[in-house]
Amino acid sequence: MSELQIQDITSLDYLVQMLEMAYRTNQMERVIHIADHLYSCTTDVYTQIQFLKAKNRKKRITINRPLVYYFGKSHLMKGLALQKLERYEESLLSIDKYQELGWFIGLDAGGSEVVEDFRNFATANRYAVQILMGHKEVLDEYIAFLLNQPEEIIPECITILEAAIAHGWQIEEYLEKILPYNESFAMLEESENVSLFVHYMYCLALYKMPICKSDAINALISGIAVSCKINLEAGFRKSCALFESMRESATEKQITQYKNILKGVLSNEKNYAYIRCHV
Repeated sequence: MSELQIQDITSLDYLVQMLEMAYRTNQMERVIHIADHLYSCTTDVYTQIQFLKAKNRKKRITINRPLVYYFGKSHLMKGLALQKLERYEESLLSIDKYQELGWFIGLDAGGSEVVEDFRNFATANRYAVQILMGHKEVLDEYIAFLLNQPEEIIPECITILEAAIAHGWQIEEYLEKILPYNESFAMLEESENVSLFVHYMYCLALYKMPICKSDAINALISGIAVSCKINLEAGFRKSCALFESMRESATEKQITQYKNILKGVLSNEKNYAYIRCHV
């Protein structure tokens, strides 16, 4: 869909779907463009509502969520895209915009709950951007926050690992605090959770490589085993590729574990297409 066609779309819910699809497919510049358009459309609706309200009239709109949600969503997604593009200062400006949405006139109970949700998102994402910028001093606060938000631990720990790799940090003490949560996360069956866990293990392996190759290999084996739950092709491939790069450092036990996983996958005919690793 061309940029001109995007400008013709005014359905707030459809724009949210487009945003999420663009983000999932790693089209960050497109995310920014759609987010700006969503914000513009939401502002138009809000302005019309306030204008008609002043005249004791109501505007009928069909949306799936409270209107304030679309303001928050536009800023949230733009901020996440800017973070992915390493435009951290701009990402922080977006976070400022959904940190406090209490200015919205006409909040009901549902709208107030949305405002609180975005306030929590902003807190977590501000920590994430700060550590990616190299501010290790906020890690204690960040971990404390995450321990009260266990459902967010895996995605946020991926960010922590990425920051540690980028800045050469040693974060063993922090990983120990969140290890029990990570282990329980691996037991969940939802494909999105499995995908996150596999990516977490891949990042953990990258972090562990210069410290202890054996620990790195163990992390990869865990990720490869879990990826087989849902035939997670992308996670499986990159984890196998990284394992192969460290095969010479693997113990006989680790190589046997790896081979057994691959044999299990090969026993399922539908997986033949993507097994390319040397067994």
